[in-house]
Amino acid sequence: MKSLNDNIRIIALFWFLMQGIILELNRVRVYFEYGSKIIDNIFIIGVFLIVISLLLAIKHRKSLILLGIALFLYSVFTVFFMGLLFFMEANTRYIWGAIFLCFVIPIINVFLSVLLLLAAVKRRFFKNE
Repeated sequence: MKSLNDNIRIIALFWFLMQGIILELNRVRVYFEYGSKIIDNIFIIGVFLIVISLLLAIKHRKSLILLGIALFLYSVFTVFFMGLLFFMEANTRYIWGAIFLCFVIPIINVFLSVLLLLAAVKRRFFKNE
């Protein structure tokens, strides 16, 4: 567990960067498939994730706490809306893939953002331990 706490910033950086890049690639696919030229929420969230994940490389503790809070809010947002999406599309053939996409990945997001916050707060307030 100590190794995870020491490397949580790097793990979270790659995890959320990967999600931001996937969101942007999906946005590009939608652009070429449907010709949608408006800037929508998916684009904004993807850019938000990429920028925040790259800012995780900064070793400043206060910024790490703020970024952890932002990622936690994003994680709660994804749990809610992916759960809603799952129940709206519950009659799919790919039920295990839908469960993984709609529940497992958002729960991992919450877990990583909480660990990131705990690591930042612990290092900030309990430096002597």
